[in-house]
Amino acid sequence: MTDTTDTGTAPAEEQTAINTFSMTVKAQYIKDMSFENPKAPYSLRSDIRPDIEIGVDVRAERMAENVFEVILQLNVNGVHEGDKVFIVELAYAGVFQFENVRPDQTEYVLMVECARLLFPFARQIIGQVTADGGYPPLHIQPIDFLGVFQKNELQRQETGGIDVSKIETEGTA
Repeated sequence: MTDTTDTGTAPAEEQTAINTFSMTVKAQYIKDMSFENPKAPYSLRSDIRPDIEIGVDVRAERMAENVFEVILQLNVNGVHEGDKVFIVELAYAGVFQFENVRPDQTEYVLMVECARLLFPFARQIIGQVTADGGYPPLHIQPIDFLGVFQKNELQRQETGGIDVSKIETEGTA
């Protein structure tokens, strides 16, 4: 009889495939922000509940070896009866330094992990600025950055897509 008990140890080849990386947030900041309230004061009536349209983009740029600026761009429109009652455009950025990130992991870490870290701060800013604009604070629902990344990856594979080695220029989520 053969013993098939897993001792919890992996062969050396498998252990080298497991990669733990670390990431340091060097800075976070509003890179650009705009709030427009074109229909105020008429749009501030309590009976007006605008529909919300949200656009999200994530870009990354290499600043130095293992140092990247990641920009989370949120475009939010409040629309009532076909008219935009408020417009918020926010570019919220962070500078991240990586350790032990494999080249094939870089895009994932930038577009998913960094974006996830930036999102709660950008969400808070959007909520505050809409409240300051006279509307109830807008609390954007969490975004599935991994799902968006995977969808974009599938589209790239189907169309021949972009070269992931050019991550320092741009990516989307």
